[in-house]
Amino acid sequence: MPHTGILPPEVRLISNEYGRQFLDIKHPAVRARIALQGAHIIDCVPAGQPPLLWMSPTDPCRPGTALRGGVPICWPWFADERSGPAHGIARTSDWQLQEVQVDNASVRLLLSLPQEDIVRQLPNENWAVEVEFVLGAELKIALTTTHTGTAPQPLSQALHSYLPVADIEDADITGLLGCAYIDKLQEGATVIQQSALRFEGEVDRIYFNHGADVRLCAGDDALCVHREGSESVVIWNPWREKASRLSQFPVDGHRTMVCIEAANAGPDGRILGPGDRHTLSTVISRSC
Repeated sequence: MPHTGILPPEVRLISNEYGRQFLDIKHPAVRARIALQGAHIIDCVPAGQPPLLWMSPTDPCRPGTALRGGVPICWPWFADERSGPAHGIARTSDWQLQEVQVDNASVRLLLSLPQEDIVRQLPNENWAVEVEFVLGAELKIALTTTHTGTAPQPLSQALHSYLPVADIEDADITGLLGCAYIDKLQEGATVIQQSALRFEGEVDRIYFNHGADVRLCAGDDALCVHREGSESVVIWNPWREKASRLSQFPVDGHRTMVCIEAANAGPDGRILGPGDRHTLSTVISRSC
């Protein structure tokens, strides 16, 4: 059942000028905002820190659209791994708030995708899915999928985290040395990472057989991406040419963002049997 009680004073349900609804969180430890459509967190600013997430300044956040930035939920498939809308049905579906808990250090919210929406959009599949946000000095997201049917079902997914950088050309990503990746810009060729990842053009890669932390260093700032239930991590930056073709994306937006995504993608796609449950989670923090 959806949450029907009175929200604590740290959490408000608001609507923007276009009617899109958000959970607006204002707590001594953190400020954040989550769109109910897509269960999509678009802002998270721990007290005394810069933002943990990048959000496109040109996205008006209209209802019915997939938002550009924050952490889109790609579920129950990643990219175009299956037929249907890119990245699955979660990003534009209306989620329901189930639980809210507040303590001195954090705010915890649990949202679920209503069963009737899953059945309507995926009539031949049997899923239950919920997402937990824990917001405080760091951002934790845990996406839990349960197979409620009688036959095995494929699952691929990602927490498509957009992270901020001062200048992408001064940024590097460590923690991937020696890891194999699928390069989507080279017709899916498999390549081995030979050094820290630096950016000189478009990057679209799925690193696999990798579960360790990944560190993003950009100027004086550093972010750590921790993952669980994930043996793949997606790294993406569209660079200028592709960015000019993307919706709700500023022309030079590629300079101030990079995606480092906890995923079950490529070879890390899963098969869930009847009754199986899988949790994909990420923690984004400056505690590197």
